[in-house]
Amino acid sequence: MEKTYSKIMMLSVAFMISMATFAETKINGVYYNLDGNKGEAQVTYNESAPAASTSSYSGAVTIPQVVTHEGKEYSVTSIGEEAFFENVGLTSVTIPNSVKSIGDKAFYGCSALTSVTIPNSVTTIGEGAFSSCNALTAINIPGSVESIGMGAFSSCNALSSIVVDKDNTVYDSRNGCNAIVMIANNMLVAGCKGTIIPNTVTGIGACAFYGCQSLTNISIPNSVRTIGNNAFALCYGLSSVNVPESVITIGRGAFMLCSSLSSVTINGVNTSIMSYAFDGCNSVASVKILSPAPPAIDNMTFAVYRDLHVPASVVKEYQVAEYWKKFRIVGDKK
Repeated sequence: MEKTYSKIMMLSVAFMISMATFAETKINGVYYNLDGNKGEAQVTYNESAPAASTSSYSGAVTIPQVVTHEGKEYSVTSIGEEAFFENVGLTSVTIPNSVKSIGDKAFYGCSALTSVTIPNSVTTIGEGAFSSCNALTAINIPGSVESIGMGAFSSCNALSSIVVDKDNTVYDSRNGCNAIVMIANNMLVAGCKGTIIPNTVTGIGACAFYGCQSLTNISIPNSVRTIGNNAFALCYGLSSVNVPESVITIGRGAFMLCSSLSSVTINGVNTSIMSYAFDGCNSVASVKILSPAPPAIDNMTFAVYRDLHVPASVVKEYQVAEYWKKFRIVGDKK
């Protein structure tokens, strides 16, 4: 009986410690998870609201470096996952120098957010952190940032300027390219409507231009070897694409739902084209492929089957290739 009582008490104490560590508290209009053990605070959403997407914040929000609750001080060290998720009335936010991380989808869907300053204390920006912030025009990545999640700035239609601080050793914006490039592998991980892809970039990362509806044209240099999954998906304004001969892989859904895309030219000899790469591109009138060997595709690679232009010398090869039988094969002399 005594052992059972002791065990219950231990569990109760553990539960109380857990509650103290993750207690959600509203302080001066901002919600925090307070870690009583570490003396740290994480900005969060109002968990008592009907849904995390309920707008708890609006206008200009200033996050302090330190908050005080019941006589104890807490250093604000992070902005949690979905902390400002779909707060459509939020217009600006000031992030203090104490914050080290911005969580996944932290500012997702904050459609009125026009400005945000990321301090030089932040090391991590999560996946989709600023996705669908349609009023955001410029973003500056400080030298402290070491990790940027996939699609961190996707679907930001007004975004035209992306600058990485010159002191950053992980990412850069070489040659004023208006993009974020990972230095170690020359992979472009985030772009915008103002991006000019440098000829030192060897890959366009997954979701790099995802949902950039204001992107109308893009020049892919001959240095690029891979185009990642969903790299240009939902770029509704993109009218044509010329894939250089250097590209060996076009990822899954790379140009999916680019509804204005009318012409596609693939210059590579051994290009692999993944499923859904051009699915939903219903305006495509013709596809041109220069490879003498028909690339393998499946029934979901293209949404429509129009004219396929290939070298005249290999028309028969394409006509008998199972993957291309739905197209009308046209032989080009050049």
